[in-house]
Amino acid sequence: SLDEKIGQLFIIRAHTDLGEEQIKSVKAQIKKYHVGGLCFFQGTPAKQAEVTAEYQQLSSVPLMVSMDAEWGLGMRFNEKGLSFPHQLMLGAVQDVGVIEEMGFAIGKQLKAIGVNVSYSPVADVNNNAMNPVIGDRSFGEDREIVTQHSIAYMKGLASAGVLACGKHFPGHGDTDVDSHYDLPMIPHSMERLKEIELYPFQKLIDAGLPSVMVAHLHVPAIDSTPLISTTLSSKAINDLLKKEMGFKGLVITDGLEMKGVTNHFDAGEIATMSFNAGNDLLLLPDDINLAFTTLKDGFKKGKLDINQLDASVRKILEAKYTLGLDSLTWPTPESAAKMAFDPYAVGVKHKLIEYAITVAQNKRALIPLVNVNAPTFATLAIGASKETPFQNRLNSYLKAKHFTVPKSLSGIDQDELLRELSKYQRLIITVHGMNGKAGDAFGLTKDVLALVQNINRQQDIIVVIFGSPYSLKYFENIDHLIMAYEDSPEVQDIAAQGLAGVFGFKGKLPVTASNIFPLHHGFTTPSLKRLGYSVPERVGMSSDSLDMIKNIVNQMIRIYAAPGCQILIAKEGRIIYEEAFGKHTYKKLDSVRLTDLYDIASMTKVIATTPTVMRLVDEGRFSIDKTLGDYLPWLRGSDKEDMVIRKVMAHHAGLQSWIPFWESTLAQNRKAPELLDDIYQIIPSSEFPVCVAEHMFMELGYLDTIKQQIVRSGLNKEGTYVYSDLGFIMMPEMLRNAAGIDFEKYTDSVFFKPLAARLGYRIAAADTADVILANALDAADIARLQAGARY
Repeated sequence: SLDEKIGQLFIIRAHTDLGEEQIKSVKAQIKKYHVGGLCFFQGTPAKQAEVTAEYQQLSSVPLMVSMDAEWGLGMRFNEKGLSFPHQLMLGAVQDVGVIEEMGFAIGKQLKAIGVNVSYSPVADVNNNAMNPVIGDRSFGEDREIVTQHSIAYMKGLASAGVLACGKHFPGHGDTDVDSHYDLPMIPHSMERLKEIELYPFQKLIDAGLPSVMVAHLHVPAIDSTPLISTTLSSKAINDLLKKEMGFKGLVITDGLEMKGVTNHFDAGEIATMSFNAGNDLLLLPDDINLAFTTLKDGFKKGKLDINQLDASVRKILEAKYTLGLDSLTWPTPESAAKMAFDPYAVGVKHKLIEYAITVAQNKRALIPLVNVNAPTFATLAIGASKETPFQNRLNSYLKAKHFTVPKSLSGIDQDELLRELSKYQRLIITVHGMNGKAGDAFGLTKDVLALVQNINRQQDIIVVIFGSPYSLKYFENIDHLIMAYEDSPEVQDIAAQGLAGVFGFKGKLPVTASNIFPLHHGFTTPSLKRLGYSVPERVGMSSDSLDMIKNIVNQMIRIYAAPGCQILIAKEGRIIYEEAFGKHTYKKLDSVRLTDLYDIASMTKVIATTPTVMRLVDEGRFSIDKTLGDYLPWLRGSDKEDMVIRKVMAHHAGLQSWIPFWESTLAQNRKAPELLDDIYQIIPSSEFPVCVAEHMFMELGYLDTIKQQIVRSGLNKEGTYVYSDLGFIMMPEMLRNAAGIDFEKYTDSVFFKPLAARLGYRIAAADTADVILANALDAADIARLQAGARY
C-alpha cells in the first residue's frame, strides 16, 4: 500500500535506557507508520537484543536495524560494550589488513544484537584541527589513508553480513561548525572537493559501497541555493552522487532532527525536500507524523514522483533481502551480552593499539628500554589520582618509583617534586585526562606544560601522551616522545609493553601536528622479544578452553597433590594466561601470589646451562665434541678425562646419577643432624664465601672435596642412559673457563636481564625471603597423605 511504501523510507530512533514508555512509542510507530528501520542509541546489548526481537516480530516487513558503531558497541553502550580505538588513532596503523579484521569483529558483535547496518566508516578527510564534530572520528588528513582504511573497514563489515554506510558525503572534514547545532559551510571549489573531500567516496563507490550517508553541509560549489544543505539538494545527490559519481546503492540522510536542517525548515518540508533530492532513507525525522502525512499528501496530489518512491522502496527491500532479513533469526539477550566483549574482538583491539602507537621523537634511542636493571627508574603520571595501568604494567618489567599528580597541580610543591624526581636516572612522564578541543590546548594547562619543561631541563625523560596527536606541538623539544592517542586502560597497558620492548613501535602520525611533527612522521623501533601480555584470541587460542584450567587445579589442591601453584601460558611472545591458585602450604593461610619465587632445581639444566652452552658454541668459544679433560685440568688422568661433552649432556657418558655431598657436611651419630662448624658458618668471610642458604656459608676448600668425590665416583656402562647431575655440576666451571666470565654473571647479563626475567642464582635474601616458597610437601602434608588422603 502507499502507507507501507512511505513507511519504508523512515528510520526512527530507538533506545533501551529510557524505560517502557519509549519502547511503547517505538512499537506504536512501527504499527502506525510501517517504518522501514530503526536506529538504536544508548542502552545495553542484552536489552537491545530483547526489544529488537519484539520489534521485528511486530513488523510485517523485516526492519533494517542500524546503529552508529564507528568504534564498536562501546560507542553507544559505553562500559557495557567493547570500544575499539577511534578512527584517528587507526589512521596511524600501516597494515590495512587489521582494519578489515576490526570491521569483521564489529560486524559479528552487531549481528549478535540484531543490528544489520552500521553507519561507518567515516570517510571524511579531517584537515581542520578545529573541527568540532569529526575530529578523531576521521582516519586523518591523508586522502589515501582515509580511502584504504575505509575500504578495509567496509569489507570487514560485509564479511560479517553487515551493511556498511560511508559518511558524511560530500565530506565533513574541513568544518568548524557542528551540523548538530547549525549548518556548516564548505567554501572550496569543485576542483578542490574532487581532489580531497570527494576522493575517498569515489574510491569507496568504485569498490562497491552499499550505502552512503549525506551530511548537512552547505557547499556553494555544488549547490549555491541559500540555506540548502547537501541532504536537501538534488544537485548534490541526484546530479553529483548518482549521475556523475555513479553511486547505485542506498542514499541515507544524516539525522533529520539535527539543527543543520531544522533551524530552517519544518519536518514536513525536510521530508519532502530530502525525498526530492534523491535520498532513499530518511533518518530520524524530527516529527514523523508531520513528515509522513506531508509525503502522503504529496503523492496523493501528484506533487511527488510515485515512480521514484517505488524505485527507492525496491532498493530498500533488495538491501534487506541481501542482508538475509527474509530468513531472520531473532537475537537473544544471552548471546548479545556474551558478544559485547567478544574475546576475538578484544584480540583484534590489542593488535590495533600495538600497530598504532607512534614514536614521535627518539633522539638518543632510549625507546625501547634496553636495560631495565642498570638505571634507576621513576614514573610521573600527570592527571592521575592513583597508580595508572601504564605504571602497573611497567612493574612487570622493571622496578620504578611511581608518582602521580593531578592535572591542576593544586597543592603540589613543585620544587620538592623536582628534587625528588632528580634522584632517578631515567624518568617516564605520562600525560592523562586530555580532551579533543584544540581551542582548549587539548586540556593541557600552562602549569602542566611548565612542569614538563622544568623536568626536561634537569634530567633524561621519556614523555608518553595519551591524547590528541595535534597536541604534539606543545612538546617539540622533548627528545623522547610517544604518541599513544587515547587514554584507555588497554592503550596504557600496551604502551608500557612497547616501551619495555615487547614489540617494535611502527605507527605513523595520521595528521600534521606541527612542522616538527608532519603527516606520516614516526620512528620504527626494534622489538626486544620480551614476553608481552594479551588475550588468548590474540594468538589463536580460546578463552573458554583456558577456563577449564581452574577446575583441574582445584582438583589438584583437593587431593593434596600440592597446596597451590602458579600457571603461566605464553604463545607467540604473548602471555595469555597467568593465574595464582591456593596457598603456600596446606597449614598456612598465605595465598600464592604472582610475585612468588620458586627453587626450580634441575630446571637450571635447561633454563641456564644448556642455553649458555649453545650460545658459546655459536660464538666458537666452546665445543661439545671436546672432552671433560679439555676444559677441566683436575680431571686429567682420571676415568672421566676422555668423556665427550655431547654424551655428558645427553646422560650417556657413564657418570653416576648423583652423589649425596651434603652428608659429609653433617655431624654423625647425633639424634638430629647438625652442621659441622669447620664447614659452615653463619657469617661470610674469605674462608667461608660460598652462600648455600640464608645465614649459611660454606668453607671454600669444600669445593675441592666435591671435585675429589666426583673424580673417585664409579662409572656406569658408557652409552647407557642414566640421568646424572654430575656433568651439569661440572659444566659451570667449564663454561667459565671457555667464556672468561663467571657462569652466573654470564647467564644474568646475556639471558635473564635482557628478558627482564625474575631468574637467577642465590637471589639476595633480604629482597626475596618472603616470596621464595618451599617446593615440597611439609611433614603435616605427608601425614595427611599417610592418613589416607587421595594422591
